[in-house]
Amino acid sequence: MRLRLLSLTCGLAIYASVTGCSGGGGGNPPIPITITSTTLGQGTINSAYNTTLAATGGSGTFTWSVSSGNLPAGLALSTAGVISGTPTTAELSKFTVQVEDSETAPEMATQPLSLAVSGGTLTITSTPPGGQVGGGYTFQLTATGGVPPYTWAGDTSNPIPPGLTLSSSGTISGTPTTAGKYSVDLSVTDSANTTVTQNVSIAISASGASLPNGTYAFEFSGIGPNGAVAINGAFLLGEQSVLGTYDENVASTGAQVSQNISGVTVTPGTGGLSQLKFQLAGTSTVTFALAAPASIVTTGNDSTVRIIEFDDASGSGTRGSGFLKVANPATDPSAIVNNYAFSLSGVDSSANPVAMLGSFKADGAGHITGYTADENDNGTMTPVTSFTGTYALNNLRGTIQFIWNANTYNFSFYEVSASELYVISIDKVGSGVPLVSGVVEQQTGTLSNASLSGSAVLGMKGLASLSGALAPDITLGVATSNGTGGLTLAYDEYKGQLLSPQNFTGTYSVTAASGRVALTSSGTPAILYLLDTNEAFVLGGDSSASSGLLQPQTGSSFTNSSFKGDYLGGSIALDNASVVNEVDLAVPDGNGNIAFAYNNSGPKGLASNQTVPGATYSMGSNGRTMVTAPDGTTRVFYIVSPTKALLLSGEGGGYLGSLEQ
Repeated sequence: MRLRLLSLTCGLAIYASVTGCSGGGGGNPPIPITITSTTLGQGTINSAYNTTLAATGGSGTFTWSVSSGNLPAGLALSTAGVISGTPTTAELSKFTVQVEDSETAPEMATQPLSLAVSGGTLTITSTPPGGQVGGGYTFQLTATGGVPPYTWAGDTSNPIPPGLTLSSSGTISGTPTTAGKYSVDLSVTDSANTTVTQNVSIAISASGASLPNGTYAFEFSGIGPNGAVAINGAFLLGEQSVLGTYDENVASTGAQVSQNISGVTVTPGTGGLSQLKFQLAGTSTVTFALAAPASIVTTGNDSTVRIIEFDDASGSGTRGSGFLKVANPATDPSAIVNNYAFSLSGVDSSANPVAMLGSFKADGAGHITGYTADENDNGTMTPVTSFTGTYALNNLRGTIQFIWNANTYNFSFYEVSASELYVISIDKVGSGVPLVSGVVEQQTGTLSNASLSGSAVLGMKGLASLSGALAPDITLGVATSNGTGGLTLAYDEYKGQLLSPQNFTGTYSVTAASGRVALTSSGTPAILYLLDTNEAFVLGGDSSASSGLLQPQTGSSFTNSSFKGDYLGGSIALDNASVVNEVDLAVPDGNGNIAFAYNNSGPKGLASNQTVPGATYSMGSNGRTMVTAPDGTTRVFYIVSPTKALLLSGEGGGYLGSLEQ
């Protein structure tokens, strides 16, 4: 009876997992160790976790360890078999634990385990954007909470649009084949087998369709029978209604403001080259050709749609270039606050090129404290050490006034947002009062010499005097800055012809408050006004009054394969009668072949649905891409990012273009 009692007591100890047990006297062999913990309770991120592993058999004290794999971050296994800690990452961890007893020849056992740490409620956090028939489409779905990794799936009753596929990792990709508005069920399952389903709408527009419904701000400048022209405005494009307003300033006649746009018609064209028609006061209309990148249908996009006026069949009417964006404007002037920089360009009263850059602080209550400004009028540089100003906002439209060097300048603006304003001058052109248009953008971050560091693409345009007449002067290249005051620039320039690739080396110094950058070298100096890291408005000191934008370059060691897909865009405005204004579709294949389609307007009238077959390209490691085409036109691209490129074109005397996917 005593032996039976000992065996029973040992059995109780075994099941309590306190120690091993020999199994009693009489020379019985030890019972093998068996780990009885085969599943673990789920943990939650940032919440304390504690569980004790259990085993049977063996003899003496158990010692636990992890023999392979890793516990979730923030957790540890003690030698006593306690998993504890506070998990810091939502994940599913797989690992193997080992236990051995304390005998001279220890018994041991292993057990594979998994431990899930949840990040909270499983939620789908992304909504797929719209797409376009025939256009490439790629979108990565995202989720939060639950236990990653996730597995994604669709539903055959509400599938994704034809031509697209959904991978188990959550990537929607392919080429849409059928236009329509699709109701799609998406589900995500986490590693703890929790599933969430969400219905979303994916709009696929027809091939060449553009401008989904919404609010847009736009700007345009060029030349007409009565001199230089600048226009800005905004319109609402809806299912059944259109509401818009615009300002226009003509060099010889002055400004007319807050005029109505009573109708807008969008006519889709092949490959995103479409048309936009405004019904203006009375029976007047204006028609634009536009190039809308596929990203314009993406919710919250920052895509720029390039436009050119496209109704001057004789070449003697109004011509020019501009751009529009989806607008998300603020209606309260208090939203216009903190530091801004501006870049304005156009012509003076003698039709010579002029550009004005500067920065100021807005107080949110309509008052401006001007930091500094710089003006180049046909090669004459005028610095402004400080200035004053005011601004007002009424719905989408606002006004700005600057006072410097005893001159008063008045402008109107329409908002893309409180941080981006489309501006034209509304003064009557006269001595010291040019007709200019451009952009005001909010400065972000702490501005210093370190704000220029790495590679950025520089594009500038101006008007040079060639053989007694003004003609485009285009500069495009890659600037490399070291963050401590040194900068180099490798660039191309087109001035009547493509000049040999050139190099520039200089030093720079940033004034922190204004973001003004003085760039000096042995050649012509330049002025920059920083917007953010590697992003700045740029003003040249040359007689062409060149101005433009420096923008960060994404990527390095570029090859032909870095340039692939449908790029849509067009020319950046130059206010001169000799200029050709163009919207373009460029389709590089990633293997050195590129196709072009374009519409343009110039001194000879309109050119519609033009194509350039048989063109090839070769890309350098810095993103410079030289095009060889049967039409003999000079074309040089510089890659800004995987979805954006700038173009130096010799078409019609030359223009600077910007294209996006």
